[in-house]
Amino acid sequence: GGAGGAEQDREEKEEVDDKSRFQFLAVLQFLQAKGFIEAYVALESACGVKYTDGALPTAAVLEASLDMFGKYGGGRGAGGPKGSAEDVAAEEQMLKLERGACCTGPLDESSAAVVEGLSANVTSVAWVARRSDEFLALAATADKRLRLFGPDGSTLAECSDFSSPLLGLDVRAGGGGGTEDVEVMATAMGGEVSLLRLSEAADGGSWSFRLAQRFRDHTKHITAGRFSPGVAHDGQEDAVASAGNRFLTISRDHSARLYVRGSPQEEFTAAGVVRLPAEVTACCWLGSESFVLAARDDHNLLYWDVKGGSDGGPKERCKTNLNALGDNVVSFAVLALAASPNGKMVAACTDKSRIIVLQAFSPRQLRNLYGAIVEEYDTPSITFSLDGTFVYATSSLPVRAPKVGDEEEDVDERLARAKAMCGQVSIFELRTGEQVLQLPCHERAVRCMALHPHTEALVTGSFDRSVRYWG
Repeated sequence: GGAGGAEQDREEKEEVDDKSRFQFLAVLQFLQAKGFIEAYVALESACGVKYTDGALPTAAVLEASLDMFGKYGGGRGAGGPKGSAEDVAAEEQMLKLERGACCTGPLDESSAAVVEGLSANVTSVAWVARRSDEFLALAATADKRLRLFGPDGSTLAECSDFSSPLLGLDVRAGGGGGTEDVEVMATAMGGEVSLLRLSEAADGGSWSFRLAQRFRDHTKHITAGRFSPGVAHDGQEDAVASAGNRFLTISRDHSARLYVRGSPQEEFTAAGVVRLPAEVTACCWLGSESFVLAARDDHNLLYWDVKGGSDGGPKERCKTNLNALGDNVVSFAVLALAASPNGKMVAACTDKSRIIVLQAFSPRQLRNLYGAIVEEYDTPSITFSLDGTFVYATSSLPVRAPKVGDEEEDVDERLARAKAMCGQVSIFELRTGEQVLQLPCHERAVRCMALHPHTEALVTGSFDRSVRYWG
């Protein structure tokens, strides 16, 4: 009788309809992400549904549903009670955003691929663009090479003077259409940051790299480096003169380092260090006087001013909670940060396929964006559009494992499945919070992405060893 009862229970568990199965999977996914293992095991046993990574089309399904429900509920959020004057005013400002321009496809309709078959995986990209009609891009590859590519994919210059693979690139803002040198920052796996000058010959026929400075202050990977922008926000001092005269690096050695110079003709010198309890995972500038950091095992965004510290270096300005309920639970890591062009918003891309758009210097969550798939060990990129009305984020679709019956596919079908684009760019409209477009970009994960400084164009790089332009 006991065995028969167990068999009957098992059959009942197996008769879960598709709708209920999806709901069970969403709850199991949530319990696993929060670390509620006992509840996870109990529910899995009770419902007979097994959750595995990739069982749902995206991460944080339940959290996304709760966020949407919260818009219509009466609960309290990080910015105060729903419907407070501050929240209403913030939402009104978001709804005033007019739909602007965003990338919709390949920059050159004849071919999306600018460069294919590179010698190694692409680890970082950046634009070298002094004008809106200039489409030159830098690409770093895992074999310790840095190349400059023209709009037709031709190699214009190359540098291999690096002791370890490059992980990040940035180009100093400015130019204004002149012929002055372009300043490039390259951060590396070995803990060094290289500052290079990229020069164009007087006749416009060739380009060349020259090493200007190199620092080895970090003891582990420098995952990113950023020049200060040439804009000021929130009453900051005039930033035109200081554009690019500061830069910030972050590392797995639990630190962020600031460097400054008096003018473009001078050399950079160390100006301070921020030490945190865990790896610094992301950074961005808010104008030329403040920057934002995110770290593992921390539920806050950390805002710092470049001056005011007791040692003359950076001074912490404030911390803002990333949790909507204001609790101190750490259930995700921020892997990428971006500031809006006007400095009023910060977008935080997490490892739970969730992008939180916050009011700068505040815990108020303006939007939660879902649809870009980002997991724990991904290296996502995120940026606002030039007019601040869209957000671009890289997304990696899970590659479908072979199933029973796949052996019946012919060679062409298997090849098509193997080459299905799994690296995408997700585009979100901030006014509505909706994902409005997905750009299938690469056959492998999109490792890096950069926005053109003067026109709505993207460059992407991937572990499929290609670089592509979008516009």
